[in-house]
Amino acid sequence: MAEPLLEVKDLRVQFQTADGIVKAVDGISYTVESGKALGIVGESGSGKSVSSLTVMGLSRFTNAKIEGEILFQGRDLLKATDEDMRRIRGNEIAMIFQDPLSSLHPYYKVGKQLVEAIRAHHPETSKQAARTKAIELLGMVDLPDPKRRVDNYPHEFSGGMRQRAMIAMALANDPKLLIADEPTTALDVTV
Repeated sequence: MAEPLLEVKDLRVQFQTADGIVKAVDGISYTVESGKALGIVGESGSGKSVSSLTVMGLSRFTNAKIEGEILFQGRDLLKATDEDMRRIRGNEIAMIFQDPLSSLHPYYKVGKQLVEAIRAHHPETSKQAARTKAIELLGMVDLPDPKRRVDNYPHEFSGGMRQRAMIAMALANDPKLLIADEPTTALDVTV
């Protein structure tokens, strides 16, 4: 039997607050096989987003106490260095964040941010080739007029368009694992 793509074992994430310890994630375990999908459901505040952020290695930048194992292709991400996580994040594991407005930088055009995401992991790719790929990605997610929209700022996009731009960014480097944290929140039913 093949090794799972992702295996989370007894993950616990706690935050120290003025009111005491908050157990954001309290012992979640799951496995994701390559080519398969897994849905995690629960009420608001049950730790779905925190567990996803922890898999991405982003909870380590908070005051979180993290226990358990997160094995990605057999390697424990909780023991990976920050540099290793930078190489993995966005390239091998990507995430579509819940709030696209706070995920896109307001001062940079959407296309520039896509180009940066591509070139960060593939520096040999020319700016023009990355721009061409950015336009293709925006077209893939049904963004209207991607050749023109690639030069727009995030505030010039509707909420649904920003969400589609975030989906394009997550897909930019063809990750092995895609984490989607409520990816359709800003999209209307027809999309």
